[in-house]
Amino acid sequence: MPRLILFVGIVALLAAGAVWLANDPGVVSMTWRGWQIETSVGVLITAVIAAVVVILLIARLIAFLGGRVQAFTSARRERRFKRGLVSLGDGFAAVQAGLSQQAKKLAKDAGKLLGDNPAVLLLRKDAAVLAGDAADIQQAAETLLNRPETELAGLRTLADKSIRDGDVAGALTHARRALARKDAPAWALRIALDMEIATERWSEALAVLDEKLAREAFSPTEFKRLKSRLLTLQAQTALAHGDAPGAANAAKKAMDIDDTNQAAVGAFAKALAAQGKGKKAAGAVERAWAVKPTADLLSAYRTLVPGESALDWARRIDGLAKAAPDHPESRLAVAAASLEAELWGQTRNRLSGLTGADAAPDVRARAAQLLADVERRERGDTDKAAEWLHLALEIQRGPLRAARKPKSVAEILA
Repeated sequence: MPRLILFVGIVALLAAGAVWLANDPGVVSMTWRGWQIETSVGVLITAVIAAVVVILLIARLIAFLGGRVQAFTSARRERRFKRGLVSLGDGFAAVQAGLSQQAKKLAKDAGKLLGDNPAVLLLRKDAAVLAGDAADIQQAAETLLNRPETELAGLRTLADKSIRDGDVAGALTHARRALARKDAPAWALRIALDMEIATERWSEALAVLDEKLAREAFSPTEFKRLKSRLLTLQAQTALAHGDAPGAANAAKKAMDIDDTNQAAVGAFAKALAAQGKGKKAAGAVERAWAVKPTADLLSAYRTLVPGESALDWARRIDGLAKAAPDHPESRLAVAAASLEAELWGQTRNRLSGLTGADAAPDVRARAAQLLADVERRERGDTDKAAEWLHLALEIQRGPLRAARKPKSVAEILA
């Protein structure tokens, strides 16, 4: 009802205005650039209204055409986006299938359609890694570093590439950058540890292991074992450089963490012996020997009494072997000491049965070598000695490999 009243009012006003203009049309005169126009007010108003209507129609037409152009552009953009997604999906499928050339082509197509979308960058990186193209790998990975969300993927790719290239410093740099993030991943910790271990930087490796992430990356058993062995390696290196107190300190920490670490006991004993504390070290070796005899413990035990005669050594080792008399390492140790003291009968007695097929290959080979020495030194029987040496070489199938320090976490935990 109010709208009807308003409509009637407007119509009445327009009618009244039209009657008034008809009764008093008036004259309008305009001069512009030498042109003079004279017309009535009614005609002018009509012209203005007509001009407004034309302008409105033109505006509607422009809006209509603009909408059509925008709709066309949006449809084209949507088609490109869909084609890009297809190329992207097919590209990742090609990576999984191991089709390097197809993956690179699809990554290029996806890049044209989607631009530098993060998924495109990842596909480009994966395709480059699959193809083994070093330059493309470097470029793709460095592009990933520009965004926090993709930085870790780029760092891992660059770290892996550095490892393949033998660039320890580069791999360590990328791993440490990843570790500096709040969401540091376990792979960065392992790479950093591997690089420090490979370069025998034991203090730095232990510092990495002290990171909170390490306790999440390793089980409690693995963590204790790894830390104990790193401390042992640190002790052995300190010994090699003449730092007996430092070696003893590191070895003691290793023993406290893992009381089954025989190598740590050996390093501890050697470090104490170097400081003239052989008696204290002897007890540690004897307790460890009772648990598990090893060649490393034997080597440490030998250093406790410098300058002793071969016969005294044979007696001392005989006492040590009583803690585990039937263990092959005990029998081999007594046999080697007896051979040095020229106690031929005791040497043969201790080696009896150790060259049989039921003995471990390493034990058989070492026993055969000792028997070869007995035959040569006691009887001068070079033919028999040669037979034993031939057996030892046959068991070993080549020369014994020299002991070396581990180069990775996996080798330490093995």
